[in-house]
Amino acid sequence: MAIVGMMIMEFNASSTKHTARSFMDTKAELIARSATEFAIMAMQGHNYSNGKINKINLTYPGFNVEIRFHYFSTDCTGTTAHCSKINTADTNMSSLIYVIVTSKNPAMHIRKVYTTIQNP
Repeated sequence: MAIVGMMIMEFNASSTKHTARSFMDTKAELIARSATEFAIMAMQGHNYSNGKINKINLTYPGFNVEIRFHYFSTDCTGTTAHCSKINTADTNMSSLIYVIVTSKNPAMHIRKVYTTIQNP
């Protein structure tokens, strides 16, 4: 009987751990989507005569978010942002956006990476 009780307690503990992990994993995905939308809005509202956006850092409860931009432009001079020179006007100032969400809790390591390409 004691063995059955121990097995039930162990199952409950693993079930609780799985539920917490699942909740944090879903939360990280939603934060990554939100941060991607934030990056697109920041890119569309940015005045590029003052330079390009290089990186945005955000903090959410339980998570850190890093957003990095890589531009494709006909002119990469005078910028500290990551930039690749291209010779097509159609994709001038397009940006590859990397959104990296990491958990602050080292016991529950969660990392989500989203990538999208956008035109300003």
